[in-house]
Amino acid sequence: MDQESQSDKAVAYFEEHTEGLYMSGWNPDHIHWGLFEPDECPAYNEKLANSKGLARALVRMVEAIVEPANIQARHHVVDAGCGVGGTAIHLAKTRRCRVTGINLTPAQLELAAEKASNEEVADRVSFERADCSKSLPFADGSVDAVVNIESACHYDNRDRFLREVSRILKPSGKLAASDWMVPDGLGREKYARWVSPMCEAWALSSALESPSTYREKLRSAGFEVMEFADFDGKDADNLRLLEDGHRLLAVARFYGFEFPGKEKLIDQIRTLRDAWRNGSYELNRYYAVKRPSA
Repeated sequence: MDQESQSDKAVAYFEEHTEGLYMSGWNPDHIHWGLFEPDECPAYNEKLANSKGLARALVRMVEAIVEPANIQARHHVVDAGCGVGGTAIHLAKTRRCRVTGINLTPAQLELAAEKASNEEVADRVSFERADCSKSLPFADGSVDAVVNIESACHYDNRDRFLREVSRILKPSGKLAASDWMVPDGLGREKYARWVSPMCEAWALSSALESPSTYREKLRSAGFEVMEFADFDGKDADNLRLLEDGHRLLAVARFYGFEFPGKEKLIDQIRTLRDAWRNGSYELNRYYAVKRPSA
């Protein structure tokens, strides 16, 4: 699949699912996983969009990813793959920095701009439409930090994305990110059985990175990798929420409750749950600094 068709696929997916699956079924501000404290994970039948525990966990995830970058008020930050604007707005409110969110999905950009206005940070937060896997609309060496949270897994050309990030960053500029990955050494048979169905169901690139391939791409793009780590099991409650969601949908199927896309959603959640359960999926974060000579 070429890059243009992958981009179109991802846009169509998010146009279809942003308000339903994500904002109503997950959280109205953040389209990514959370980091939970003990006993914070929502109960089996709790409505996730209203869950204060999930909301705290999602912000905690953002903080865990961006903390090493030491973002300051004087910085211009790019949130590449900004979703509905939650991370950009959070950074503007907590760091007082200027943030530009980049996204390819028009519906998400409209929601993000509305949220920024409602949160009274529109003077520091703006949003632009661009394909992060092709080019970033900024001058060379003009940006202090780039944030990329669970977005690059939708890009076929992560090499080009990372080169673009390196291009727009100032010398010693920072990249703070997390992404969906596969474990190092995952064989072709397991990839085909568990990962490929997940990629198709979630509009991901057909070739996900592993930690070792990500490190190599970062180095090739001109970065020094300062940190590369998982979340030490604190992301495990996300799998529990997946399992709960699949169970609830199965109950709905059993009792004959119908709604549009129910069977497709059951299958979508199942693919990720199964890949995660058997160790073919993992979530990692990394922090990298542009080499001054890059």
